[in-house]
Parts: sequence; structure tokens; C-alpha cells
Amino acid sequence: MFTSKEDLKLSYGIDMEIGKFFVDRKVPENNLYWKDRLLYINPMPGYLFIPIYTDIEYRLGIPKSELLSEEHISFMESIMHCIARQEFSALSQKQHVRECIEITRAVCRNEKLMGQLQRYFEGERVIDGISFGMPYQALNRVDTYLFTLCFFEFDDNTKKKLIDGWHALMGFYLITDDLDDISDDINENEENTIVEAGLSDSGAKAVENIMQQTYLTMNAINPVFANRMDYSWQQTDVKKIIDEYLSGK
Repeated sequence: MFTSKEDLKLSYGIDMEIGKFFVDRKVPENNLYWKDRLLYINPMPGYLFIPIYTDIEYRLGIPKSELLSEEHISFMESIMHCIARQEFSALSQKQHVRECIEITRAVCRNEKLMGQLQRYFEGERVIDGISFGMPYQALNRVDTYLFTLCFFEFDDNTKKKLIDGWHALMGFYLITDDLDDISDDINENEENTIVEAGLSDSGAKAVENIMQQTYLTMNAINPVFANRMDYSWQQTDVKKIIDEYLSGK
């Protein structure tokens, strides 16, 4: 299904120039993330998040000329290829992080952030006063995309907002996915936020608290996308979904 720059603007609040850039971009050759894809952007979270997060970066002060530069986009696509290699089990998590670091070194303008990310993937969560990662590991499973931020220079205040914005965006998509896939994820021994939080009343409340925080964070950055989140969350009863799963076991 084709996604237009108008769709991206009206449905997600994405800047028209950013939307057009990604809608018009050709699928990169020999990139596992876009393997067998005819369109660069389609209406699936795994592709939509790219222009959405680029727009978040722009809203938080990263120049559009840098965001849409060929050097940055090619770097981002290399990270995405590496993410796909890890997802399809060609790389272990440690190998995946190591490869992302090597890819990043070639274009890095933010050595401090790259060092902080290395520490984060070694297990630290609060680094120099900034929280990296969300409370459950299942919500951090695509965080190597944060290496793409190393292409830019910014202050610590902007860094915190960029990381918080990332977690709000991915928190929305990953929780939504995990609520749909509880049974399959348990059967296939896959990471799942709801399972990790606990299939209980307290687990449901913990997830709902994260849902509310992701909405508040996004609303301060992109109210259009936050409205989509709010609508979706209002239709979602985490405890009911858990109870339905448990009753069907």
C-alpha cells in the first residue's frame, strides 16, 4: 500500500519535506531491512518510524539539511541493515552492537554519545544523569537505532529529549505489538513487555503507567502523533487482554 507525503503529514504530523524525501527515496540495494520491498516507506511501524523519528529530531532542533543529507541517510540505512542481520539471527546481540559501533565510528560527530551508548549496551541505564532504556528489556530491543544520533552534535538537554522521544515512539509501537502477540511470543520464547511486566493486575498497571508516560512525552514533541497514541491507548484495556489470555490457556 502506497503512503504519500500527505498521509504522513495529516496522520502523523510529519513535515512535508521530510515526508516527501522518504516517500520518494529508492529502496537501498543489498539491504536486508528492505529485502523484497518495492517501497521505502509503507504503512507498517517498522518503516513508518523512520520518517516519524526524523521529524522528531527536526522538531528538537536537528537541521533538516543534516537529517536528509545522503551521508546521514546512508549511515542510517547501514544501521538498519545491521538491525535486520541481528533480527534474522545472523548476529548475536554482542556482535550486533559491535558492528553498529564500527559503522558509527566512520561518521561519528558525537564521541561522547557513542561512549554513553557503549556503556548502555554493556548494562548501564543511567549515564551522566540521562536515562537510557525503558523499564523492561522488551521495550529496548531496537535501541541500537540510537547510534544514528551520533551523526549529530547537540547539548545534553537536547540529547535527553531525543532519547526520551525515541522511547516514547518505540514504547507505543512495541507495547501495541506485544499486546497483540502475547500468546505467540510465549509459545516462541520471544521477548514481550506484557509478559516481562507480569501477567497480573500489578503488571497491567505497570504497563499502563508506561503507556501514559509515552503519551505525555510525545505530546510535548508532536501533538498530532500523540493524539493517535491517546486514541489507541483509550481503546486498550491491558488487564482485559491479560485476563483473556489467561482464561484461554
